[in-house]
Amino acid sequence: MSKDYSKEIADAISMFLHEDDWKFSEVDDGGVIRTGVKLNSKIKNADVYINVLKESFVVLSVPKLGADKNCMDEMAEFITRANYGLNHGNFEMDYSDGEIRYKTSLYCGDVVPTYEQIKAAIYINISTLDDYGNGIAMVAFGMGTPEEAVESCENN
Repeated sequence: MSKDYSKEIADAISMFLHEDDWKFSEVDDGGVIRTGVKLNSKIKNADVYINVLKESFVVLSVPKLGADKNCMDEMAEFITRANYGLNHGNFEMDYSDGEIRYKTSLYCGDVVPTYEQIKAAIYINISTLDDYGNGIAMVAFGMGTPEEAVESCENN
């Protein structure tokens, strides 16, 4: 099923990714560009989805590690504590399967985003997931409380 999205925004994002030397899939019928990233935390990899809409785009980075049923409440607390101090995006968790993701977005209106705006939306997303990756792992493996995990991330 195809979705109505801005070809101009998709083209600008594709151009940025080409110029920045990313390996990625071109925008699909649903307006989604897919790529991946290696991280410098206990979470080694994440999938990245750039969802292009009519007047905006959303960047979702999804680490390969999620929350199992035994730690979902602790992970939800970790995410809530982490989100409190974040300015440019937020963590989310799907309670049905434990998927964790970090989301940033950029409203463009009828203006095509610049190279720098696209770069900021993508790199803020990935660097924040990287910054909090060890905390996610701490909570997922029961190696600390959500409060300790967030404090560890924010002090490093």
